[in-house]
Amino acid sequence: MAPRHGYFVDRGPPYGLKDQFFRKMNHYVIGIDTGGTFTDGVLMQYGSRRVVSAAKSLTSREDLKKGVIKVLEKLHLKEDYNIKLVGISSTLATNSVAEGKARKVGLLLIGYDKDLVEGYGLTEKLSAGNIYYFQGGHDAQGAESAPLDEAGIEAWIRERSSDFDAIAVSSYFSPLNPEHEGQVFQIIRKHASVPVVMGHQLSTKLDSIKRAATASINASLVAVMHDFIQAVRRSLSELGIEAPLMIVRGDGTLMPYTEAIAKPVETVLSGPAASAIGGRFLSQKNSSLVVDMGSTTTDMALVQNARVIVSEEGAKVGNTHTAVEAARIRTIPVGCDSRISYNQRKDVVIGPDRVRPLSQMALHHPHVAEQIRSLSRTALIRKNPYDIEYWYLHKPLEEDEMAALDDKQKKALEHITQPCRLSDLLKQCGVFHPGHLSLDPLIQQGKIECSSLTPSDLLHVDGGMDMWDADVAFLATDYFCQVYGKNRKDLVDEVFNRIVDIIVEEIIIFLACQNIDPSRMPAAIDGEWGKWMLREIIHSDNEYLSIDADSRYPLIGTGAPARHFLKKAAKGVHAKFILPEYADVANAVGAVSGSVSEVREAIVFIRENEEQHHYVTKYGDQNRYFEQYTEACDFANDISRKLAREAALRAGATDPYVEVDQKTEGSLTRYIARAVGNPSLSDFKEPQKQEHPL
Repeated sequence: MAPRHGYFVDRGPPYGLKDQFFRKMNHYVIGIDTGGTFTDGVLMQYGSRRVVSAAKSLTSREDLKKGVIKVLEKLHLKEDYNIKLVGISSTLATNSVAEGKARKVGLLLIGYDKDLVEGYGLTEKLSAGNIYYFQGGHDAQGAESAPLDEAGIEAWIRERSSDFDAIAVSSYFSPLNPEHEGQVFQIIRKHASVPVVMGHQLSTKLDSIKRAATASINASLVAVMHDFIQAVRRSLSELGIEAPLMIVRGDGTLMPYTEAIAKPVETVLSGPAASAIGGRFLSQKNSSLVVDMGSTTTDMALVQNARVIVSEEGAKVGNTHTAVEAARIRTIPVGCDSRISYNQRKDVVIGPDRVRPLSQMALHHPHVAEQIRSLSRTALIRKNPYDIEYWYLHKPLEEDEMAALDDKQKKALEHITQPCRLSDLLKQCGVFHPGHLSLDPLIQQGKIECSSLTPSDLLHVDGGMDMWDADVAFLATDYFCQVYGKNRKDLVDEVFNRIVDIIVEEIIIFLACQNIDPSRMPAAIDGEWGKWMLREIIHSDNEYLSIDADSRYPLIGTGAPARHFLKKAAKGVHAKFILPEYADVANAVGAVSGSVSEVREAIVFIRENEEQHHYVTKYGDQNRYFEQYTEACDFANDISRKLAREAALRAGATDPYVEVDQKTEGSLTRYIARAVGNPSLSDFKEPQKQEHPL
């Protein structure tokens, strides 16, 4: 499957725009990225596209706005700076689902076959624990399949609506006829004030399961995104910044914050997409492989002709595939805060879980530093890796969460109100293995934070970093070496080389599979010959045969760790390596260097019965009927173009350019119009409140 591209306006460095407001050199923009470990910020002069200042602060995972406020303060904004735009990319949507912070949703499925959904194991793909089925729905021609069970829905609303924070509604074939979704919305509004999300407003794709999953996830995130954005807006106002606020979508384009509140699911993969845009912007390489290495993950995206390739398969949230288009990102759970361990074969393992570096934990908790120092003064007979691992209750649990725990779990939590050495915790709880504590779900949700040896610690040992307690990094590394029978230099080399090898393998898979269906992209290079060839590509130690992998694209490194690992990875695939200035905050640069983009669709399909047939052009919630197919198509082309342009102008785009794509799906024809323009910095008006079911 050939990849599709994201759409960005680029007229040559430094964008070559001659509009009057670009020549006003006192216009500034602020870009912010809230990552898993750090929140990055940049202040840019928009006319020259020059980075004036950059800053980092630790992300407060329990409250993302704290990191945003800190980084804004570190940018040292002056009163005479004329801030015209603030752009934010965020992991909020993905992290909220992964960490269990999303709100409780009731999913109403109209016209879905319950036996079919459950019989084919599709329930788990709906991303909802509370699913209810009602009669109704339409067929492939948009005709009613069965009357809507209004009485049943009304009874359910009266009885159950108070059990949920939001309700998602998805009706069968609603992209062709959303009438039943609209009727359900009106019933809910009549009897309850709970927020409602309708599937057809998020996706016009006919995949009923993905559409329902998208509606469910979106409903669970609306309140979370609203709270985050309102907090950020208040913070900006307190700092005297009265500028438009825009959010990065998962395809790297910008949308007004009002739209992000209504459709937070569209911000999935916002961070990696912003990194790709920022890498392209900083390097001025319009075709490249952008690899962003962070503390938690390493993400890669391909840029062709200044456009980030977009996957039509839909962004993935946790284990759920949505109907939201996003940048085609390859994500691997390897970063500078990945856990370092050894498997039973005595191979070094990097990740997949993220932990807090010991050198950072010790800096903020003196008793941790003292305990690690005491290990070097004590001649312990048996060295235990749990002696240099700490657990800490990062965020207090709610009453209902505590009530669900057993006595053993509650006892463990009593000991970790402050960072507690894991070996001590196991002893106090009378168990021999961390798994016996049954606290993995709380760790995955970010409620419990773990700290152990990481590549960040080894970078302090190697001299590549000097941010935290280097003395603790040395002592913890030496103790780890004693546990596993290593020496310090060998351990550092082994870990760093393993990280590079993993990245090289992922680059080869990512580039080699660009022209196939993403679902067929392998997780790893497997098989005896595949592994042999990978080894020869990386190490080239066969005396008879050499194998090379030559990338046709330069590798743009972004992220703070890029300078330490990605140059070697680029060498492994014979790619030209470029580390642009401000590469460590490229994602924040990408938050304000993308374009504003809006998409509108018109769908043409036939509706017929024994008496008559006609062609229907559906756009938004409206239909137009035609006798001739060509007339319906001409109207679809024109109306989608018009609607996309109007939407882009409302969203804050300047002189948007519109492209219309035509796609045929069986007897259905889609006209997909994309309007793209640079964000308007002059005469900005607050986005109009859009008509939305929330």
